[in-house]
Amino acid sequence: MQHKPLLRPLLLLLVVSSIWSACKKSDFENIELDDHSAEFAFPLFSTTVKLEDLLFKVLNDDSSRDTLFINPDGTMTLYYTGDVAEKPASDIFNTFPSGPAPIPDTFYRYPFYSNEGVTIRKALFKGGTINLAILNSTGETLTGTFTVPQMSKNGVTLSIPLTVPPNASFPYISPLFNLEGWKAESDSNELIFIYDLHKPNGDRVKIPEIAPGTPGFFVVFQGLILSYLEGYWGYSSYPLTRDTIEIDINQTNLDGGVTIKNPRVTMLISNSWGFPTRGYIKYLSFIGQNGEEIPLETTAFNDDSLDFNYPRHPDEIGQTKYTEVRLDESNSNIGAIFNAQPTRLIYEVEGISNAQRDSNLIGFLTDSSLIRLGMRVELLLEGTAKNFGAEQEMDLNFGDYSDLDTAKIESVEFKLVTENGTPISADMQILFLDEAGLVLDSLFYDGSRMIMESAPITNGVASGITRAENFIPMSATRFDRIRQTKKAILKTSFTTAQGGTVPVKLLANNAAVVKMGIRVKTKY
Repeated sequence: MQHKPLLRPLLLLLVVSSIWSACKKSDFENIELDDHSAEFAFPLFSTTVKLEDLLFKVLNDDSSRDTLFINPDGTMTLYYTGDVAEKPASDIFNTFPSGPAPIPDTFYRYPFYSNEGVTIRKALFKGGTINLAILNSTGETLTGTFTVPQMSKNGVTLSIPLTVPPNASFPYISPLFNLEGWKAESDSNELIFIYDLHKPNGDRVKIPEIAPGTPGFFVVFQGLILSYLEGYWGYSSYPLTRDTIEIDINQTNLDGGVTIKNPRVTMLISNSWGFPTRGYIKYLSFIGQNGEEIPLETTAFNDDSLDFNYPRHPDEIGQTKYTEVRLDESNSNIGAIFNAQPTRLIYEVEGISNAQRDSNLIGFLTDSSLIRLGMRVELLLEGTAKNFGAEQEMDLNFGDYSDLDTAKIESVEFKLVTENGTPISADMQILFLDEAGLVLDSLFYDGSRMIMESAPITNGVASGITRAENFIPMSATRFDRIRQTKKAILKTSFTTAQGGTVPVKLLANNAAVVKMGIRVKTKY
């Protein structure tokens, strides 16, 4: 299954563009524009957004299972994962098949089949039944018992009494015998079945064959459910998972460069199988922007394998053990990979039971035993970005100025006030759109743009507020073109502090305030 997770650690810089779309025309602060009989000030918006609030909103709007975690120092870490693969015990070991089992003699060793190299020594039944089908062609009523010496419950051996009427055409079917709570024990992957039937005169009888090679006595298992298995699990391999995580660092169509600091990939394994299991990494690679394969090289694995922690017999039956492997810049080439902006991560893991082939090891499984394996990418929201572009559509409303007679307007001036407490600077341009989505005009004229400077930085952390005022004049003729527009596009180009050369930390309490108003001067 493929995913398109929220891998945009520095697209979180979209704080400014999201601010625009979140604005409302109520409860605005006074933006300190002069007002007299010939000039009128009209606040368009004023809003404050914390990075924490913005990130939670982005995550909640996304369909992925990404998680934002706020660390004790106020930094934020973004986790995103692929599918979590689960392998229950029932997927690997099928030990007691259902259906009829032919019994050719009064004493018969019945083999129950398991995976190659697996020896079951004990099994506890959670459910299921056993009964007998007997075609009695002797012409006499037979009485006796059917016994399984290796099956018991509360110290009582399983023994079923039988009274079999004569019938050469249709088999006698015994009542169902409930196996819930019964225990089977063996040292050879087989159970001994004994039937002891007698004629009225006391003669012991072996049920005649229906046809040459086809016995007339069957044991029928139905709906068997095991709650516990114990024995030796030999060396065998089986698939665990193959998955793809989609990655899109720059989710815009604009050009940009990103450098990510300290990315990590973590493999998480929870295991309640009670015997050694080794994970073999068959494939672990990133795919680059041009489709090239970028193998993840690491010293964290031993010959591409990893032994999973597991609960031991007998003291840890029912427990779950955990294994975590972190791939970071200290043990892999993941830093260089992420700075190349990969587009996906593909991984495949195979399981190997008892890789060391320890024949003396006693293993176990319960009905809830499983191996759960997942892959997680972890990004501390710290890094650099330069000229990283994004676009955001926003709603606009000029209120009464939409209907004002422009012949009475002498000039129009917009005022932008920014109070930036984030380590992000941005230059911005606003494009005003008509109903068809075509550009009517822009806020900044002749190629100019507004710059919102980042906050002061100390040790990579925003340590103050940078306040700036920008006055943007607009002629009455230009204002007449845009005053009835309802939509605009905010184009932004983000750069982290110091020209995008020094990694910075994005903290949960980082916030920016943006205020905008319009002042109109009318003619007397």
